[in-house]
Amino acid sequence: MVTLPARLRLGPTALLVLSFAACMGLRWQLTVAQLAQATACTRDCLVWGAIAYDAGVLGVLLALVGLARASPPWLRWLLTVCAVAVLWLYAVDMAVYDLFSFRLRMADLLKYAGDFSSNATVALPYLARGRGLLLVAITLLTSVFLVYAAKRALTSKQRKRALVYLSALPILWAFRYLPQGAEYIHQDGYQDYLSSNLQNGTDAPFSAALRTRLQNAPAPAQTCTPSARKARPVILLVVESLSLHHSQKFAGLKDYTPALDRIASEYSYLESFYANGFTTDGGLIALLTGHVPFPQVNRYQSTNTFAGYDKPQQDFFAALARQQVPALYFTSADLNFLGTRGWLKNLGFSYIEGPEHPAYTGLPRGSFDDPGDAALYRRLLQWLDRERPAGPFFAVVQTITTHPPFAIPGSTQHGEEAALRYADAALGEFVAQLQARHFFDDGLLFITGDHRSMTLLDAQEKARLGPAAPARVPAVVVSAEHRGQPPVAGQWQQADAIPSFLATMGLFSCTSAFQGRFLEQPVQARFIFHPLGTQRGQVLVKIKDQESPFFVRLAGDDTAWITAPSDTQDAQAALQEINRQRALLPDLEANAARELLRFHQWIP
Repeated sequence: MVTLPARLRLGPTALLVLSFAACMGLRWQLTVAQLAQATACTRDCLVWGAIAYDAGVLGVLLALVGLARASPPWLRWLLTVCAVAVLWLYAVDMAVYDLFSFRLRMADLLKYAGDFSSNATVALPYLARGRGLLLVAITLLTSVFLVYAAKRALTSKQRKRALVYLSALPILWAFRYLPQGAEYIHQDGYQDYLSSNLQNGTDAPFSAALRTRLQNAPAPAQTCTPSARKARPVILLVVESLSLHHSQKFAGLKDYTPALDRIASEYSYLESFYANGFTTDGGLIALLTGHVPFPQVNRYQSTNTFAGYDKPQQDFFAALARQQVPALYFTSADLNFLGTRGWLKNLGFSYIEGPEHPAYTGLPRGSFDDPGDAALYRRLLQWLDRERPAGPFFAVVQTITTHPPFAIPGSTQHGEEAALRYADAALGEFVAQLQARHFFDDGLLFITGDHRSMTLLDAQEKARLGPAAPARVPAVVVSAEHRGQPPVAGQWQQADAIPSFLATMGLFSCTSAFQGRFLEQPVQARFIFHPLGTQRGQVLVKIKDQESPFFVRLAGDDTAWITAPSDTQDAQAALQEINRQRALLPDLEANAARELLRFHQWIP
C-alpha cells in the first residue's frame, strides 16, 4: 500500500466531509435536473437550495461523530449506528425523490418497508442503473469513512475537540437561512429530509368537545332521484398514474396517449375531472366509496391504509347486490400490498382477481408482480368471452404498469414515456376488442387515472392547468349514447363516481353540495376536496364557478384557511365539512414501526 507524506494525508473526518460532499453534489444534480424543469429557472438560482439544506445534514453527522469520539465504547457504537442511519436515510430520500418526485416521509418508510417483495420490484431496477448505482456506491464509501472517523476515541486531553465537531451543527444548519434567490413551485424539493419531515399538521387531534360536536352535526342535505335507465354492464378502468400532462388532447403538452385521445374524441369525456387523492389507495377510496380520502390522526404513520373507509356512500355495493348485479375486481397488481384484497372484500366485491391468476402463468413480471397491462386486458376479454354471467355487472379494472419506475414486463424499455405509450397502445386494443364484441351496444366503460403521476409538475403544466394541476386527471366515457358527443361540461371528481354509476345502472342516486353526478342527469357538486401529497397538512378546495382553488391547513381545532373564498358561507360550509368528515374517521394507532418489526418476526 502506498504511504503518503503526512502533510498530504487526509484524516478520516476530512474524507468523510469530501465523500458526503459527493453525495450533496449528486442530490444537487438531481434537484437541478428536476426543479429547473419545474420552475423554468436557471441552474444558478437553484444552487443554494439543496446545498444549503444538506449542509445541515452534514452538521448532524459531524456532531454525532464528535459525540461518538468523546463517548465510552458502548455509547460510541450506538452513536455511530445513529450517524449511519442518518446517512442512509439521506440516500433513501434521494432515491424516493428520483423515482416519485416527492420527499421521503418517515411514516411512509415504516408503512411500506415491510413488503420487501413488492419494494424490490420497484427498487432493484432503479439501483441497477445510472444514478441509482452511483448513489449506492457513494453512500457505501461515505459509510466507511463515517465509521472510521467515529470509532477513533479521543483521549481525555483531546475531549475539547468534540466541541469543534458539535459547533459544526449550528454553523452548517444556519446555511439554510441565507438568501435563496428564487421561489420554487415544489417548496420541499430542495429541503433536506430532516426538515421536510417536520412539517405536518394532520396528526393534531380535535379536542373532545369539538369532535363530539362535529360527529353529531348533520350530514349535508341530499337530493335523490330515480333513474329511468335499464340496468347495464359497467366497467370502471383505473389506469395507474394517468395524467393530463400525458395527453395532447387534454393538456396540449406531451403526446404519450394518442389512443386515449382518439377514444375521447370518438366518444366523450369530462371537461374538468379531479382526483380526490394523491396515491392509488386514495383514488380507490374516492372512486369505490364516494369518500374523500382525508388523513385522520396518524394516517401516515399507520399500516391501516383503508381504516375508516369501508362503508361506501349510498350503500353502493349493497344496492348492486339487491338487484343481483355482481361486483368484480380485476388487477395486475399484488392485492396483498397494503391489505387491498381484504378491503375490497369488505366493501362487497363478489369476485376479486390479481396477478396470481393462471392466465398469467409464465409471463414476465414487472413492479408489484405485474404481468403487464396488455395481459390484464386479454384476461378481462377472456372473462367476458367465457365466464361473464348473464345480465348487467359492475367490474373494476386496475392497471399498474405505469407506476414508477415505469418498468414494462418483458421489455428492455423503461421510463415514463415508454410505459405510457405501451399502456396507451394496450388500452386502444382493449377498446377495439370491446367494440368488436358489441359491448358498447348496452355497456359503458369509464376510463380515468387513480391520481396524477408522481412526477414533477413542470412550468408548462402549471401554466396550462393552473394551481389545481396536481389534482387533475383525465376521464373518458365510452358508450353508445356518448359516441360523438361533446365533453360533459363542468367540474367533476372521483367521489362523483358512485352516484353516476348508480344512475347509469338504473338505480336510485343522490347528490349534494359535496358529491355530484356526471352520468344520466348531470349535477355538479359545489365543492371538491383534494388532500395534497407534497404538503401533507393541506387540502386543495375547488369551488364551482371559481377559477382558482383555495387551500386549507389541517391542524385539529386550529384548522383554518390559508387562502379563503370571499363568500363567507362557502368558507364556513367547506371548512365545516372537512372537519366533520375527519372527525368521523377513527384515530389510528401509529403502528407502522411495530408492524414492520412484527412482519419480520423480530417481535411477537
